Order: sequence, then structure tokens, then C-alpha cells
Amino acid sequence: MKRTLLLCAAAALAFGLGFGTQSIVSAQQQAPAVKTVMDEPLVGGTYEQMLMQEVSLPAHANVAWHIHPDGHEITYVLEGEVVLKLDGKPDHPYKAGEGLHLNANVPHAAQAGPNGAKLLIVRTKPKDKPVMQPVQRTN
Repeated sequence: MKRTLLLCAAAALAFGLGFGTQSIVSAQQQAPAVKTVMDEPLVGGTYEQMLMQEVSLPAHANVAWHIHPDGHEITYVLEGEVVLKLDGKPDHPYKAGEGLHLNANVPHAAQAGPNGAKLLIVRTKPKDKPVMQPVQRTN
């Protein structure tokens, strides 16, 4: 029950970006610092793994287009600002205290604001799938 409440609270603070690997950040920029806060199996339901990560992006860092194969991403902006990019939609800035949930397999990219960004990300995914997979922008 406590775990369910924690996941529901995290979902309410949702916001999506992919920061699973450093390879998706532009080569000219400093790679984001990723600290896995929690990594444990999920019992019952469709998803077998939950990750909670704290991600720090330097100022103006770009996160390349990617998806989360069959996995959800729930992100809360702790500090700074990040701009979410979705195909066919206007760019959307999120500031400290805001967040959202990205459904599985949604192509997206992001850019940190002028002061960088610090994010808390909760991911649920099948155990056999990667956290993220680079993709080409479709639009």
C-alpha cells in the first residue's frame, strides 16, 4: 500500500524526459550527472522494474530525440527549467515545482534552461527493455 501511494504521488508530479544514458546528450556539452536513487523490481502488474533517478543537466544541455520502450516516465522538476519537445506540438517549458508523465514509446527531446535543471524521474518498465532508445525526429 505504501509503495502504491508513493508511485501514485510520483505520477502526480510527472514530467517526461529521457536521461537513461549519457550518449543522448550533444557531444559538445557536458554529460548530465545521473544518480539512481532507487532500482527495484515491481511485483504484479505489467511492469517488472521501477527506477527512481535524480538527473542534473548543465545549462542549455540538449537531450536528443528518444523513446522509452514500453516504459513510462514520470518527472518532477526540482530546480531550474527544462523545455520538453514533442513532435507536432509546441515546445513546453517546465520550471521547478512542475512535472508530467510521458506514456511509453512517445518520441521526445529536451533542453535545459539557462541555469540548468535538476530532475527527479520515476520510470516503470519491463525488465528486458532498455531505459531509453534513440530515435529520429518524425516531424
